[in-house]
Amino acid sequence: MGSIPTPTTGTAPNVAIVGGGLIGVMLGLGLSHRGIPFTIYERASDWHEIGAGVGLTNIALSTMQRLHPEVPAALRRVAKANHFSFWDGFHPLTKEAAQQPQALHFLLDNPGTNYWCCMRSQFLRELVALLPTGSTRFNKELESFVDDSSCQQVLLRFKDGTTDQADALLGCDGIHSRTRQLLLGEDNPAAHASFTHQLGYRTVLPISEAIEIMGESKGKSDFCIHIGPNAYVPSYPMLDGTKTVLNMTTVIYNPEPWPYDQKMVAPATHDEVARIFKDWSPPIRDLIAKFPEKLMKWGIFDMADHPAPTYASGRVAIVGDAAHASTPFLGAGGAMGIEDALAMATAMQLVKGAASIPAALQAFSAVRLERSQWLVQSSREMGVIFQWRDPSAGNDGERFRMEAEQRTSKVSNFDPDAMVDRIRLEFEQRKAGAA
Repeated sequence: MGSIPTPTTGTAPNVAIVGGGLIGVMLGLGLSHRGIPFTIYERASDWHEIGAGVGLTNIALSTMQRLHPEVPAALRRVAKANHFSFWDGFHPLTKEAAQQPQALHFLLDNPGTNYWCCMRSQFLRELVALLPTGSTRFNKELESFVDDSSCQQVLLRFKDGTTDQADALLGCDGIHSRTRQLLLGEDNPAAHASFTHQLGYRTVLPISEAIEIMGESKGKSDFCIHIGPNAYVPSYPMLDGTKTVLNMTTVIYNPEPWPYDQKMVAPATHDEVARIFKDWSPPIRDLIAKFPEKLMKWGIFDMADHPAPTYASGRVAIVGDAAHASTPFLGAGGAMGIEDALAMATAMQLVKGAASIPAALQAFSAVRLERSQWLVQSSREMGVIFQWRDPSAGNDGERFRMEAEQRTSKVSNFDPDAMVDRIRLEFEQRKAGAA
C-alpha cells in the first residue's frame, strides 16, 4: 500500500467518495497524490469488479499520468495496446472470406486511437495496491445525505444505520447512482438512467479456440468489432492471470422493455443469443456456439434520454457513470470517467477552506458537462449506425469509417492540461462571484 502525502496546508478538504469501482479508486489516487484526505465507501464486502474486459483510450493513459504518476504503469502491467478493426460480420459465407480485405470495413489507426485492453478486475487490483492504508470502508451503501449550509460538514447515512461526515461528498456509484438520485431529486427524470434497448452478453474463450475460428490475426492480436443487423460484436485478447484469453461481447438491439426495473443483470440462455446470429457469417456463428448454455445478460442503460442538468449542488457532486453513463459504441466511457477524476482532483486541490467547496464543484460541473454529455449522445447515435439501423447508412462501410473517425477524433483530440486550466479559471470566477 502507498501512504498519504502530507498536505501542504491544514485547510485541505476531507472528501467522501461513494463507490469503489475503477473511477472511485482513481479519484482517490488523484486526491492522495495531492495530499487531500479521503475515504472510499464501498457497498460490497470487498473489492469487486465484474471480470469483463475494459478498453481505455490513449488519451485516458495520458490523463492517468496527470492524475497519479503510478497509474499508467499499473495499466501497462495488465493491458496491451491495440487498434480497432471493423469487419462485416454478416455477409462473408466462409471462414476464409471473413478474413479477406473485402470483409474489412476499416481499421481505426489514426494517431492517438490505440486502446489499452485488460480485465477490469485485474486493473482494479493494481490500483487498489496504490491506495493509502485504511482509506476504504466496506459494506457501506449510501442511503441519504444531509447537506445543510448551517452545518460544517455533509452528513452521510448508510443502510446499515451508521453515519459519517465529510467536507465534500463525491458520488462515483455508477449507472444507477444513489448519489445522483439524491442530488437531483428522485422524481426528476434525470435522476435515473434509461434502458437503451441494448442487451450485452459476455464470455471468455481460450485464445487457441479464438485463433481456430477467426484466424491468427483476428483471434490473437486485433481488437476486432464485427457489425451487422441489430448487433455489435467486439472481441479482443487480454490477460487472465498469466494466460491470454479472448474477451468477447455481443451487444444486441432489443425493442422490448427491460422487465427487471433497475436491476442490470438477469439470467439468459444460449438460444436467445444464437437466434440473433443464425444468419450471420459462419465464424461469428461458431463464436456464438462457444457461449455457455446458461449465462447472464446485461441491460445497458445510459443518460441520453434525460441528461443531468448539473453534476454538482452545494458540497455534493457526481463523477463518471454516476454523471454520464454511456453505451459502449465509442469505447470511451471509461476515458470520460478518468478525465472526470483528474478534473475533480484538480478542483479539490484548489479548495483552501470549506466555504470554497461549492465553487470548486460547480467549476468541475461547468467544465465537464458538455464534453461528457456529447459522448453519451454520440455513442447512442453510433450504435444505430453500427447495428445497421440507420436507413441512410445501411451497411455502407465507408459511412461507418467516416462516422467513427469523426467521433473518435473528438475523443482523442483532447488536452488534459487545458481542462485543468479551465477548472482553475472557473473556480476563481465562481469564488469571486460568491465573495
